[in-house]
Formats: sequence, structure tokens, C-alpha cells
Amino acid sequence: MKCQQNLAKIERESSSIPRIKATAGFFIPVDVINFAVTTPPVGEGHSAQYFPYKDLEAGYRKMLSNVFDNVVRLVSPNDSNEIAKNAVNFVFLPDLITHSGGSHIFPTNFTVDLTSNIRDATGKNINNLRVVGNGQAEYSGDGIAGKLAMEDALLKMQHSLLETKYNGIDSISATPILPTTLPSTSTSSQQTEDQTSSKLEKLKNIFDRGLITKNEYEQKRKEVLNSF
Repeated sequence: MKCQQNLAKIERESSSIPRIKATAGFFIPVDVINFAVTTPPVGEGHSAQYFPYKDLEAGYRKMLSNVFDNVVRLVSPNDSNEIAKNAVNFVFLPDLITHSGGSHIFPTNFTVDLTSNIRDATGKNINNLRVVGNGQAEYSGDGIAGKLAMEDALLKMQHSLLETKYNGIDSISATPILPTTLPSTSTSSQQTEDQTSSKLEKLKNIFDRGLITKNEYEQKRKEVLNSF
């Protein structure tokens, strides 16, 4: 069974609405892509299996491309170098919950609960948009209701993206307010190293003053090093 939608159905709302002059990056983990859902058994114990995120991916990308000038699939949502290299302005992390029902092997009633968790280029969460798509169909083939529900959810998400204000400051339908700099990986590593050194120095000072035993000192020292 497949819930993969007809991409031709994921159309832009209106040709008069310009795409946002920004790059949207989206990320779906490999283990999530391969996540399978099995429908409850019906009839003589038959059930169907589908991969909701794998079925969603192509349509989600098409939906984003209807809203933004450029869309890229990210290898990691936290890699500042990758985000800078692709000039990504917004990072999208989709969450998906599906429900199905009916008296046939392939569901005749289907809902897709889709949430887009949206970050800016620095990793700060700026919005969480949620929509619910619905699909109904008489038994006529492999996952028709699921495909309709996916299409409905994606079109509703597209509409929400075009209308939502981020943090009540800037409309996503206008040129977005973007960060001027990205966090540097080397700077972040240096800050972590400095913080670890400072903790070790303080710990040694406490031990030298006789406020903790040697065993306690060694235990705390290992904890600090392990956290580095």
C-alpha cells in the first residue's frame, strides 16, 4: 500500500502570489523514512503496510517549492556549515501522524496529521504549524484514501505557510528577516573546551582546599571529561 500523492495535485495557490525569496531546507531522518505502519487486520486477518514519511517526502518538497524560491534536502538540521553552504534561511522538520479505518484491506477513511517544525538558520525555533488532511474513498485500489489525505494535508500546509506570521514580527509572505551570521563550528568547539578547562580548574581548587576527598575528586573529574 502507498499513500504517495499525485504531485500534479500539489499546485500553487495562485500564480499572482510570488514565491518567497529565500531557501527552505527540510530534513527527515533515515530511520524515520524507513518507518513502517501496519493497518489493523480486517476480514480474514489481512492488513496493509505503508511508509508514511517515504510517501510524504516528494510531495513535501513540492509543497515547499510552491512557497519558496529554492528548496534543498538537508543531511543534518544542525550542521551550520551545510546550512551556510546552501544559504538556507528556514529549516523544516516535518512530523507525521496517520490514522486509517474501514472494512477493507486498504483503508477507505484516512487522516494525515502533519506538523512543520520551523527553525531559522541559527537553529532557533520560530513556528510549529499543524494541519490535518482527510481522505475518503470507496474501495477501489491501493491506498486511494491515504493519497487523498496526503494531498489535502500538503495543500493546507502550503496555505498556512503563506499566511502565517513568524513570532508575530514578520510575515512569511514577505521578504523574511534573516540572521546576518551563522554560528561557527570552530568557535563553538573552542567555547566548549574553555568551559571544560574552567570546570577542571575549579574542581582542582576545591580538592586542594580539602573540601572533597580524592575519590570524589577523581569521580567528578571523569564526569567533566566525559561531558566534553
